[in-house]
Amino acid sequence: MKKAYLFFVGVCAIASVVYSSNLHYVDMRIGTERSYGSNVLGPCLPHGSSHPSPDSKWPSFHVKPKGARHGFGPPTSGWWPGDKIIGFSQLHVQGTGGVPSYGNFRYCLLPSDMEIIEARPYVLRVKLKEAKLNVSVAPTSHGAIYQVTSFDGTPQVLPLNRRCKLAKEDCVNEKGEFTGNWNPAPYHCYAYEKSSPKTGIHRIAVSFKSEEQAKRYFNEELAEKNFDDIVDNAKQKWDKVLSVIRLEGVSDEECRLFYSHLVQTFIQPRNRCDDGIGWDDHYTLWDTWRTLFPLMSIVDPSSFASNINSFADRFEKNGRCDSAYISGKDYKVGQGGDEADYLIAEAWAKRIDGIDWKRITPLVKSRWNGRTRGYREMGFVPKGEREDYCGRLKPGSATMSFAYQDWCCAEVLSGMGEKELSEKFRARSSNWTNIWDSAAFDEQSGIKGFVRGKSKDGGFLPTLPREGYNTDFYEANCWEYSLFVHHDIPRLIKQCGGKEKFIERITYALENKLIDFGNEPGFHIPWLLAVAGRPDLCTKWSREVMAMFKGDNLPGDNDSGAMSSFYIFLKLGFFPIGGQDVFVMHGSSYPKISIVVNDGKTFTIIAKNYSKDKFVKSVTLNGKNHSSVFLKYSEIMSGGELVFEYE
Repeated sequence: MKKAYLFFVGVCAIASVVYSSNLHYVDMRIGTERSYGSNVLGPCLPHGSSHPSPDSKWPSFHVKPKGARHGFGPPTSGWWPGDKIIGFSQLHVQGTGGVPSYGNFRYCLLPSDMEIIEARPYVLRVKLKEAKLNVSVAPTSHGAIYQVTSFDGTPQVLPLNRRCKLAKEDCVNEKGEFTGNWNPAPYHCYAYEKSSPKTGIHRIAVSFKSEEQAKRYFNEELAEKNFDDIVDNAKQKWDKVLSVIRLEGVSDEECRLFYSHLVQTFIQPRNRCDDGIGWDDHYTLWDTWRTLFPLMSIVDPSSFASNINSFADRFEKNGRCDSAYISGKDYKVGQGGDEADYLIAEAWAKRIDGIDWKRITPLVKSRWNGRTRGYREMGFVPKGEREDYCGRLKPGSATMSFAYQDWCCAEVLSGMGEKELSEKFRARSSNWTNIWDSAAFDEQSGIKGFVRGKSKDGGFLPTLPREGYNTDFYEANCWEYSLFVHHDIPRLIKQCGGKEKFIERITYALENKLIDFGNEPGFHIPWLLAVAGRPDLCTKWSREVMAMFKGDNLPGDNDSGAMSSFYIFLKLGFFPIGGQDVFVMHGSSYPKISIVVNDGKTFTIIAKNYSKDKFVKSVTLNGKNHSSVFLKYSEIMSGGELVFEYE
């Protein structure tokens, strides 16, 4: 390795213990700070369909919470710390923004302050002061069991509201459909429930198919099982997935943070493949393709394969595969085009087992005529064009995203022998250059050349480089999207004036806080420094990003585990290029990490002679010098040892 390849890493790491179980470190309160996208508090199974959790008293939603990123409104998880709660509902989403969905089938109670006694992924135990109740809840795949007693131990029964959702007490229309959710399409949902006044035990199962299916889940998962049985089953399932990664030489607090974040990466997407709606539930791929799915490809590749097969199945049966699939309903969101393409390409590049690629091919081929008309005919998405995408489709971000998605389609089709169409997609993937305005000038920095939106006549919009948020680009600005060209970085560097200018541009953006690490579009930007020849600066800025995770709080909404998976990669020492099979290294944050990969093999990451005051002198992979900043997926999944040596 060249001497210039230096890292600058530093975290607290003290104890030296290997733990037999990681569950006792997990705290479900991670990321539940009072922000619009607070994490859901309650327990669930890995990728479980149900997720019981407390719900806040809704009138408080009219008050803008201190520090809220998205104005005011009910938290999509259902609960804000410090609020009085009004009950426990069975379905929630995880740490997202937007209009709240779910909150179905609520066990109701007197508005009460809640004291959390225990918050684990397998059980939640709380005290409710005004209601004078103790409530414990444990999850199954499609339901939950509750134990409710008064403070003196007397069993209690809570009434069940079958018509509610978050922030709305009656959301069932004349057709018996639930309405008013983030995905505007109404849906059916059913529950089968039994409560015992003698024991205070409440059992409930939920299905999106029918009451009969809910009853079947009840009989399979809940009937004849006591509370401790359900807790023990949930413990076993979580222990299995958490044991994939082991830490050595780190403090108890570091373990708590790491495993609490790791749990959050096994919640979304929801596995509803056997529940009538037929497929995994996404909310939405715009959030999860950058970090969540790349982590899944390492720690849970079978779930990755299941999701890709779901895409093919949905396309065969419905003629579509949109970026959000919620409650059995496709939603063509348009935040960033057609994000399923990234995951299909990533699965292909990584050769994920268990995918029927012949069934995937028709979906990929359909994307040739599946973008907007302006993009197909003019090479860019003009302002105001959306067609059947929702209003979140913005001209700049859509053009940039469609271009990378075209490259992804080209890669898959080339591998499937569709050479002619592959080359058409590949040529169209350069469309991002059509919205690169070489004359766009940022006066504060003196930097020239940015992407921005265009009007229907082909002229650039008068958007300044520090503008464009939700006008030209969805939830990002010109600075951020000008650095989103994963498939053609050499050309991007050239557009920016060469490597030195490129590095100066990124450094300026980071130093002047022009990149929002509380949202997904900016996640990848520090790692471009390594690709451009400055891995030392990459590590410096990855540490700055890591510092934004302050204790249990996150820099922004967790967005279905996107932020927590970002945290995990920061600690592992490499960052994924979503849609591809490579990771960019920045240096491990822990002395030793072991990951169980294919066929029980182990991939170990070691920080040798680690100290926060030392630099990385060299990197070796299986004892051989590794001079590249890139780490391939196959190198991880083959097992072995990656060593960062410090001096």
